[in-house]
Amino acid sequence: MVIREGRASLVTSFGVFKYMAMYSMIQFVSVLILYTINSNLGDWQYLYFDLVITTTVAVLMGRTGPAEELVAQRPVGSLINVSILGSLLLQTLLVILIQVLTYTVTTAQSWFVPLNGSSSNKLPNYENTALFCVSGFQYLILATVLSKGHPFRKPLYSNVLFLLSLILLYTLMVFLTLYPLQFVRQIMQLMLIADVKFKFLLLGFVALHFVTSLLFERFIDSGLLNQCLRPLCKKKYSRKLYKRLEKELCQNSAWPPLDEVIYAESGRVVHFE
Repeated sequence: MVIREGRASLVTSFGVFKYMAMYSMIQFVSVLILYTINSNLGDWQYLYFDLVITTTVAVLMGRTGPAEELVAQRPVGSLINVSILGSLLLQTLLVILIQVLTYTVTTAQSWFVPLNGSSSNKLPNYENTALFCVSGFQYLILATVLSKGHPFRKPLYSNVLFLLSLILLYTLMVFLTLYPLQFVRQIMQLMLIADVKFKFLLLGFVALHFVTSLLFERFIDSGLLNQCLRPLCKKKYSRKLYKRLEKELCQNSAWPPLDEVIYAESGRVVHFE
């Protein structure tokens, strides 16, 4: 029981760490893109991302219990690991790709009206609205993908509060993307987009992000990334004593080494090898 709880706690800690790192990266990419047109996220948009989505998800995603059975596999024991860093790198590249694609497609629409370059942080505008909708889903997608269950924790659906919060937040983001009410648009400083096909295109980008992000995590969990990078990495001498002993046992079949021993027994000296 202690081992199952400890492994689940370790996996949960790493999952929350990766989510908070990706949360910062998602917001950084959004703001960086909007800075290129002298715009930014609105105050209520920041509050919605930080308080409504991130705080709710970060608190509840750690409530998933440990798995019922103890498996032979061990979880990653360090943050400085190929699987952890590789996951963060791949997910970051995917976030950048989806947001840049969203911005590019938005500016290519026939109804698009660019923001006046002389104005600073003029809201609402089309670029801000499109990035708000897509990035809002990205926070939820990564919370879902990084909440891993098997083999060290119970499935995601066993965490009822977390599951209900995800369903509610996904529904809210669909509502804000497709049919935002007028007073909601005024508060959140969102532009009215009448093109329904474009809105469903944004949801298509979201679905693409979800599927690709899930495949990335499955690829990393399968150990293929470690196998691909193993020839490039020099094998380091382990500082752990039990690993050094295990390596010595595997390399030397005649372990422990026998040497000539002399000891006294009942006044007699015995020699043997």
